[in-house]
Amino acid sequence: MAKFDMAAAWEDSVTLLKSHSALTGTVAAAFLFLPALVVAWFGPVPVEPAEGAGLPQIVEAMQQSMRATLPYQLGAALLAMIGTLAILRLWLARSGTSVGESLGFAAALFPTMIIVQLLTGLMMGFAALLLVVPALYLVGRLSVAVPLLADRGIRNPIEPIRQSWALTHGNGWAIFFFLFLVAVVIFIVAMILIGVTGAVAGSEPGVGRMVAGVVEAGVGAVGSLVSIAVSAAVYRQLAVRGAGDAFA
Repeated sequence: MAKFDMAAAWEDSVTLLKSHSALTGTVAAAFLFLPALVVAWFGPVPVEPAEGAGLPQIVEAMQQSMRATLPYQLGAALLAMIGTLAILRLWLARSGTSVGESLGFAAALFPTMIIVQLLTGLMMGFAALLLVVPALYLVGRLSVAVPLLADRGIRNPIEPIRQSWALTHGNGWAIFFFLFLVAVVIFIVAMILIGVTGAVAGSEPGVGRMVAGVVEAGVGAVGSLVSIAVSAAVYRQLAVRGAGDAFA
């Protein structure tokens, strides 16, 4: 059992982000950036609670906003799944592939992707009901299920989860902390950029909302791309060490 190397995984993440940059950038723009931009520009404006509103009114306003934006967010999330699979395929295909081939692959595996995401979400949700710690541990153990799906084209949605559990054996906490540190950095950078944009351009209808939407969608797309690269790097390290094969 090899020990997971965070530094090596981060270096490989950077390598992946630099490789096929034009191709992955095209897919990210179409499936990560543009859907988020459409939601930001044309989606419903969040409901603002009245001045001096109490906690029940604030909660009600938040619920109204969530109900109004849910269909838009769901559509963007489904498109992001296709983009994620296509990008992972571009990075992990051992014989090389084109954007068209990767998108066709992603479309074919899309139903399996949805089931894998639902199953992992249910597992983490059930673990969170017991205690937070088991849920965090599952994040590490199930982190390479989607890269497995993209690399091996597995149709059975149970198999990527089973193989992820096997590949991450003995490294669950190390992988979780690595993913957590990357997520914290992405969150801090995103909040700074979005906050500065909001302060400068504002969020009122018109130019302010358009500028804020571009920044939010751009930051989200870049953050998602980094997260995808990190998960792919974790998988590449564990797959090579575990199976003795190598990626191009």
